[in-house]
Amino acid sequence: MGDKRVRIYRCADDEVGIFSAIYEAGISGYGHKYIKIQPQSADYMYSMELFADYIDVESSIKKMNSVLDAIKEKISHEAYEYVMKAIVSGDAGRGDVIYQFITYGFTLGAKVVMAVQFQEVSDMFTLVRSVQNEAYRYIEVLRFKEVIHKPPLLLSVIEPKHDIVAHLANHFADRFNSEWFIIYDARHHKAVFHEAGGKWEVRLLSENEEQRLKELNETEEEYSDLWKVFFENIAVKERENKKLQTGNLPLRFRGHMTEFEK
Repeated sequence: MGDKRVRIYRCADDEVGIFSAIYEAGISGYGHKYIKIQPQSADYMYSMELFADYIDVESSIKKMNSVLDAIKEKISHEAYEYVMKAIVSGDAGRGDVIYQFITYGFTLGAKVVMAVQFQEVSDMFTLVRSVQNEAYRYIEVLRFKEVIHKPPLLLSVIEPKHDIVAHLANHFADRFNSEWFIIYDARHHKAVFHEAGGKWEVRLLSENEEQRLKELNETEEEYSDLWKVFFENIAVKERENKKLQTGNLPLRFRGHMTEFEK
């Protein structure tokens, strides 16, 4: 990087924080090759860089909206969709990847989504693909169980690597339009609350709300037991292939699947 010192923008580990840091980095005019975006979280371990300037960024919804509007107006709506998928990644480096992608986008315009010859664009696609793959896998393996009878309420608990609960909400709201259901993301402390008729929202949970959902999840229902029996009975012991099963359904997805619960 030459003799120029690196600038590291430290921000909150959420959408508002990261886009605020991207805004500050962008207006600085310092040069994107000398800038890093560093979300702060107990989940990430960073080594302090000796020859770097650290800048702490305050979260600002106004700054976030300014960045998002610029992406749609100056690059493309397709680029905006990629950015919104990448921002929910659990990767500690997503801020850097998104910032560099946006920078190239302001130069290349809508063609940036085709410029995979650039490492910065290729890295963006890698992030997006990881988020999409996990969302598709959870659509396949997510399980609901009835936790309240009147009115019937369905609950599912997941612990995804990426913050994909809103993506799942779109899918299941369409297919369970007439049902009351909750998808609880225990890792990111969020939940989707869906009302019968199609209205739904995603929100961060308080400790009391999380405890209540955990209590609901411990409720044993007869149909859950029947599903476990069905799963056990259709298995052909002589043709069991643990390696193949793990490849098709990794262990990290099984924790809250009814048929694998003890």
